[in-house]
Amino acid sequence: MASWSTCSTRSRTTGASRSRSWSTTPRRCTASRRCNRTSGRSIAMQDDLLRQLHAFGAVAESGGIRPSSLVLARSPATSTRAVARMERILAVMLFERTVGGMRLTPAGAGVLARARRIRDELAAVHAQALDSCQRAGPVAALSALFNERRLQLAVALALLGRMPDVAQLADVSQPAVSQAIARLEADLGQPVFVRGGPRMEPTDIGSRWIIHFTRVLHELQQLRQCAGAYRP
Repeated sequence: MASWSTCSTRSRTTGASRSRSWSTTPRRCTASRRCNRTSGRSIAMQDDLLRQLHAFGAVAESGGIRPSSLVLARSPATSTRAVARMERILAVMLFERTVGGMRLTPAGAGVLARARRIRDELAAVHAQALDSCQRAGPVAALSALFNERRLQLAVALALLGRMPDVAQLADVSQPAVSQAIARLEADLGQPVFVRGGPRMEPTDIGSRWIIHFTRVLHELQQLRQCAGAYRP
């Protein structure tokens, strides 16, 4: 199973190491039928739920804030703030705080199932980056991919093909888009897009990664829309 650790992984990683089983499944949410993937109309500025989800997963699987701080290589206070912020974003309590530690609520267990699906999608990208013969540099730790904004911009660029169009869509500057894509490519150790033509097209492996990124964004969207379905 892929872990929430921030430690950089340079060795070969295979897909067989990633768990595909979920212990909890949330109730069906009717919003899933109205899922609006990146459609070229807008990219809403939202709190980076993906970054908070990374901390939440580590806390949930390690059993508390202090153990998770060792996994995440961050202070307990930082993990506490991340979990609290995620609870505010979703407007649902994810943990019961007890003297003995933190225990997932039913809502938290449902969110953890989605968190694991998201982690497995990003772990697949990370493993492929490590194994790629196109790799030109080191691959960052899996945790570096937990950046919702970069994934949004990459998916939009694959759809639109031009950074100015993506910048207009996201209501940010073109340099900001360029910097986000460059950082994503640096974390993956290789180009995700081909430059030089009238459109920026994903590389062969980049096309596969865009599919994974789209799935991650869909899971995040459903998590935001369906948070109420996890409440008892």
